[in-house]
Amino acid sequence: MNTFRTKSIPLIYLLPFIMLSYILLSKVSLFFTSMPEGIGIIWFPNGLLLSLFILRPMREWIWIVIAIIPAEIIADIQMFTVFQAFQFVVINLSETMFSAYLLHKLSPEKETFNNIRYVMLFIIFALAINPSISAFFGAMIYNTQISSQNNFIAFWRIWFFGDSLGILFLTPLIISWSEYPKKFLFTQHLFESILTDAISIYLAVELFSIQFTPSVLPTTPMIFILITLWVVYRNGMRSGIMIGFIISMIAIYFTIHHQGPFTIFDPVQNTIYIQEFIAAMITSTLFFGVFLRQVNETNSLLLQSNTALESLAQNLENEVMQKTAQLREANEKLTELATTDPLTHIHNRRFLEDNANLSIAHAMRYNIPLSLIMFDIDFFKSINDTYGHQCGDNVLISITKSVKTRLRKEDVFARIGGEEFVIMIPQPLEQAIILATELKEVIAALTIPTESQPISCTVSMGISTFSTHLNKLETLLHDADIKLYQAKEEGRNRIVW
Repeated sequence: MNTFRTKSIPLIYLLPFIMLSYILLSKVSLFFTSMPEGIGIIWFPNGLLLSLFILRPMREWIWIVIAIIPAEIIADIQMFTVFQAFQFVVINLSETMFSAYLLHKLSPEKETFNNIRYVMLFIIFALAINPSISAFFGAMIYNTQISSQNNFIAFWRIWFFGDSLGILFLTPLIISWSEYPKKFLFTQHLFESILTDAISIYLAVELFSIQFTPSVLPTTPMIFILITLWVVYRNGMRSGIMIGFIISMIAIYFTIHHQGPFTIFDPVQNTIYIQEFIAAMITSTLFFGVFLRQVNETNSLLLQSNTALESLAQNLENEVMQKTAQLREANEKLTELATTDPLTHIHNRRFLEDNANLSIAHAMRYNIPLSLIMFDIDFFKSINDTYGHQCGDNVLISITKSVKTRLRKEDVFARIGGEEFVIMIPQPLEQAIILATELKEVIAALTIPTESQPISCTVSMGISTFSTHLNKLETLLHDADIKLYQAKEEGRNRIVW
């Protein structure tokens, strides 16, 4: 079943409120929304009942039934006998419980009036099939026990529309409120909403207070369907149902006082016409609201997808230049892990091999200088043997952090071996020498703590520069490695270019 906020309230505290609400809604339905001839237009209590059976777990339904039976008898006692009231409440309870049961069984747990499938099931069972069945039994009671002035079909239609309209008005509103109570009274376009509501109420009063000449049913009231759809489009389904409710109450008020377009025929026909008008207005509002919500969600997802694809395409174009690399967002994290050194968190040899030739090709095409600095730590094996591998790792991390702070974003810094590092920069030899000298001094000044005493270390460096015969990563690395070996041969802690 759906998880709603009202489930946290114990049923024992809700039962008195449920009984009182049921009695009040019954009185409103019997005295305010009934024609002077006693013909009911809307039966609101069934909207409350269906909401309760949807919101509360099935194990509590028996207590709701026990509370509703006396409430129905109290509400009906002035107009019907106890036996007739009991028959009515059995019909209403059976109708709403069976509708709630079918909605629970045929829809996933989290579906509500935000889902078009749920709305379709709601319309089929709660507004069509089950009310039509209960209307059959209700019409039999009216036709055989209460009045025979109207034929069975007329009683059936009035009962059917009365139940459907009461459910259509209250159930979506109650469930929406239980899901989003803080958002229920607020709207995105407040000023526009107030203006639209004021105009709608004014038009409704003007239209339904006019005395129409009996001829044919005018189509003027259908303008309110367009108004409610506009409200749904701007402010959502709940706002549309609320303004539809207000318009319906205005229409009912003037109709029962024999004013407006729904008073040009006999009472039964007038009742059926206004019921059909209200049903068309609220059903279209409900269906359009959930349909619009799903369209907006789909459009939002498509927009996000398009934005992500455009951003990915732009990044790829900027990074790979002539070469098109098809990267997928799902592989970005794996690619990052595969091209990052796990200890120092800088690039590894794979990243250097994958990207260096692109930089070389770029330098060759646009005649941009490119230099490669290779260095490794002097006597690193002795550090590991003397102080342990953890100390050796700390030395690698400390040197990496110090070097990174002096490099630019466009420089490539990678660890290609145990204590061997490479820096590729788009600079000529002179600038590479300046950078290498600075880095050598910074590293020599480092102090790395150990368990026994702080230590320091030095590095030897070899610099290779892009040229016509050094125009590949392999040749640049080989040339830099020869010069690095020469630096060690000459006594370490020095630079050879």
